[in-house]
Amino acid sequence: SYYLVLFEINRLLFILQDVNFATEHLFDPDHKGRILALFRNPVDRAVSKFYYLQTATWERTYRPEWKDMGIVEWATNHNLDENFIVKKIVGKKLNDPVDIADLIVAKDIIRRHFVVGLMTDMEESISRFNVILGLNFEDAKGQACKEQYLGVKKEKKVDITADADAGNVEGMNSHSHPKHEPGSPEYNVIAERNALDMILYNYITLLFSEQKVVIDAYASMQEQNVQL
Repeated sequence: SYYLVLFEINRLLFILQDVNFATEHLFDPDHKGRILALFRNPVDRAVSKFYYLQTATWERTYRPEWKDMGIVEWATNHNLDENFIVKKIVGKKLNDPVDIADLIVAKDIIRRHFVVGLMTDMEESISRFNVILGLNFEDAKGQACKEQYLGVKKEKKVDITADADAGNVEGMNSHSHPKHEPGSPEYNVIAERNALDMILYNYITLLFSEQKVVIDAYASMQEQNVQL
């Protein structure tokens, strides 16, 4: 997962992976920045990784052996990045243990330093990021960029097994795979093994709603300044 960091001294944009470095060293009391990050449901992320790496021969982490196992077996015995989001936010390695104390720290870091976006609401998320960055996607060039990266919703047919449903795929860098719905045995197993990430993700969805008021007010203020 990558994060965009806006450093307001000169509006310099960084793309980085080390959240702790950003929060500890890139901000100062007079020029507070924010990390812009897109978050995905942890179960959806795990499911996508499981199917993607079975066929992604170009990836260093290509795993053809996963084709011969069910997703429950994989989630129980072979998935090495459980509670990935919490570990990433607090700066722990994938094989490090995490607990409720780490979850509390992760919540606090996200609350204080992040403008959150959701992959389930890409258009709204990117719109908010544009407001924060002072970008305008309303001209022809901006609309073309938006169309390229957000895509146009088109239903695609997917070959799946009898016990799975197909998810619709849209946009770039996506791949078709079975979708496991909340409440299904597969979903429940993955959610249980990523319990801290699920709690954190639910918190992020609440924060996404709360931040709308602040960002909308900021956008309105920007519009008023332009009119002046």
